[in-house]
Amino acid sequence: MKAINGPQRTPAFVKRDRYRHPLKTLEFFGIRPNMTVVEVLPGAGWYTEILAPFLHNRGKLIEATPAASSPNPFSRQQAIKFKQKLASDPAVYGRVRREPFEPPAYMALGAPDSANMILTFLNMHDLIYANVHGDVTDAVIDRFFRNAFQTLKPGGILGVVAHRAPASMPVTQSFKLARLPQAFVVEQAERAGFHLAGTSDISANPKDPRNIPVFDLPPMLMNGTKDRAKYKAIGPADDMTLKFVKPEVAGK
Repeated sequence: MKAINGPQRTPAFVKRDRYRHPLKTLEFFGIRPNMTVVEVLPGAGWYTEILAPFLHNRGKLIEATPAASSPNPFSRQQAIKFKQKLASDPAVYGRVRREPFEPPAYMALGAPDSANMILTFLNMHDLIYANVHGDVTDAVIDRFFRNAFQTLKPGGILGVVAHRAPASMPVTQSFKLARLPQAFVVEQAERAGFHLAGTSDISANPKDPRNIPVFDLPPMLMNGTKDRAKYKAIGPADDMTLKFVKPEVAGK
């Protein structure tokens, strides 16, 4: 895929290719250049830099991201930076469309049966919420999967890359580490009507004990100098890669 080696990519992002494996990941999901693809919460645009040129001529890329008018200061700042990124190179990003998406208040992903593929990279844990009493709900992640199911065309694909937690760790604990148990994610997707079409260990890391915060590991290393050598030796978080399909016939 030429887009991965294109001049539009940020050098710091390219350095992470050996951990994130974009070519193998997108091939596993079955992306094609004529698809309508929705990327959910693109952040700084790591995958956007690849998806936009790949889909530019024959497909369509829709970015589900907070609006620049968001009342949340962090979301607003991220949205403004992302908007500026798209505006900085019209030749690459000029055809990219933004769709407002800000959990838990607004989570529409598009019109029914309008997309061939929905992709979410490393943000599943952001869809688990706790109230001031510490009570955790999966209602928001349930809404996400149901909205994704509605937006996809029959036969459409939902591709998920997420930080993995131990199978035995309760979600009430794991989401605080920016992780989720794989079985929980699969259960949520299947409850919304999806069929699990495949799993991959493309971005798995057996050195990761899965019981430490993702942000302590490379590339973020947010714990400063404390245990830095240990965390660098572990490497990036262990990630699951899951491919779900919306059945061609309802209920099948």
